[in-house]
This record gives sequence, structure tokens and C-alpha cells, in this order.
Amino acid sequence: MEHDYSLLVENLKGRRYDEALREPVLSEAFHQSGYSDCLRYTLESMVEIDPSYAYKVYANSRRIHEIISRSLKKKGYDVDYRYQGALKTYSNILLYGDVEIIVIKKNVSGKPHQDMQTLAMDILDVLRRDPTFKSVDYSDKTRIRVTAQKPTCEIDVLPSMWINSAEYAKTKNEIYRGIAEFDFKNKKVKKYLPFLNIARINAKDQHTNGNLKALSRLLKSLRSDSHDKIELKDSEINAMIYHMPETDLSVPHNKVISLLPKVSALLTKLSTDMNYFGRMLSPSEKDRVFGGRPEKQEEVKKLNTELSLLIDNLKKDLEANNKSLQSEIEYLQA
Repeated sequence: MEHDYSLLVENLKGRRYDEALREPVLSEAFHQSGYSDCLRYTLESMVEIDPSYAYKVYANSRRIHEIISRSLKKKGYDVDYRYQGALKTYSNILLYGDVEIIVIKKNVSGKPHQDMQTLAMDILDVLRRDPTFKSVDYSDKTRIRVTAQKPTCEIDVLPSMWINSAEYAKTKNEIYRGIAEFDFKNKKVKKYLPFLNIARINAKDQHTNGNLKALSRLLKSLRSDSHDKIELKDSEINAMIYHMPETDLSVPHNKVISLLPKVSALLTKLSTDMNYFGRMLSPSEKDRVFGGRPEKQEEVKKLNTELSLLIDNLKKDLEANNKSLQSEIEYLQA
């Protein structure tokens, strides 16, 4: 079985489409390498998107931030604002995205669930009254997704509250400060340290020649292009790749596809070993990536099916040119 890589390449171009230029923004190697669609899709999916596009997304984010801030201030809220999401690690696969505004209520009563529901409704109300947004969606009852324009991008807004860890109490370093994320649909609360997660992903990526984020982008691309919907968050994919040993990830740029079988082996273990799956820690090492969500194991299995098919197709293409996954594959990104 093979993917239709001409279609996957078109999907990739769609994610990298520049509305101002009216064309996709792709690396020079994509146009000049002469590789098959299968190999181009794989390698281009790993390429970091030019950080200059992040400024346009943050401009939209700041506008949303300001709209919320003005409204909540009038209602007497005392809140902090922070950012998280794939854009904070530059592991995003969309030209314009992905970022999340965390709206953190500072003074929470003895009924935090009620406080968070009220905060979410107040944010939702002000955003829905703004006619400049394409859509405002709160269907998952955890975060509010705003589709902004100029450029068109999806920006999430997460109502939350601070959770101060022992390390934060001791050091006052905000990297150790946690938040609580309320899922009102499934009646669950997730407590985690987003800023420590971000810092550790960025640090490990620097120590591994950028391979951590490259592999993460590829898995996110496979997730997005799968015919069978795969319910895995960006943060969960980042965490899985982060879990790989640094020595395994540390290969030269031109040998990054040699790591794909190791990634598949990790996904196989996660999708077959429930104990291993349930114990996997986030980069902060303070919470479990899939804790309390056994249904996610099937999603990891689906992602591994997509990756395994890609590996088989790559082997076939490379063998036709007397190469293998272990060969040096040059792909200049300038």
C-alpha cells in the first residue's frame, strides 16, 4: 500500500500558503532536489517555518488579547496572560499558527470550576460580539478557538488558573509555575507546567541538531493528512519525541530519516504496552502525558500506522536509487 504523495504534497503546500504572496512558502530544496514526492513530503514536512510568519500570528493574538483584556477589566477581573502552543517551540506545521492565549484568573474562590465556567462564558461573549472574526468556537468546552483574519489563522484562548509548584514557591522562577486546564465536557482538570515543558523541548532540540522538532513536525503532518482522524494534540506528539534518548536523536541533518524506525519503535511500544503508555511523563516530569486517557493509545497506534507506511514507501523509493534510510540525504533549506 502507498500514500498518494502528490496529494500529500498539495496538503503540505496548503499549510504553507502565504495569503499575501498567493503561493506556498517552501524551501529551495523542495524545488531543486529532484527527489520523489514521497521523499520531498517527508523532508519538507520537517523543515522549520520561517519565524517571520510568527509575528503576523502574534499580531492577531495581541488584538484578541486586548479585546479580552478591555472587557474583563470592566467586569472587575484580575487576570494574567501568557502564551503556549507549537509556535512557542517553532514546531508548528502551519505557516500561520499555532498559538494559544492562556487567560489566567488570579483570585479564585473556593469553587474554581464555577469561576472558570464564568470566565469562559465572559470571554466567549465578548469574542462572539466581534464581527471581524470568521468564527468563534467553544465546542470542546476547554478552550475557545478563534478564527482570525489577515492572515487567516486559528488562535486558541484557554481560561485557566495558576497552580504554584513547590519549586516556584522556593525560587519564584515562573518557569516552574503551573496552570489548571478545565475540560467541562469530560469533567476533568489537567494540571501541568507549560513553561517548563516549552523550555525543556527547546533545550533538548538544540542539543539534538534540531531533530526533535523536525520529527515532531513530520508526525504532526502525518496526523493532519491521515484519512482516519487522529486525536493527538501537538503537545502529546512533542512529548513522545522528547522521550527518545538524546543519543538516538543526535544525528547529522542529512541522516534524520534514519531515525524514523526508532520513532516507529517508540510508538509501537506506547500502543502495545499499557503500563509504559500510562507512565510516560511530560518534559516537565511533573505529569503523565496520557494519564487517565487510555483511549489515546488507539490514537498512537493510528499514527504509527501512518508512519510505518511512510517508512515502507521511503525504503522503496530509496532502494530504486541504490540508497537506504541510513544513507546521507542532502536537503538544503535555504
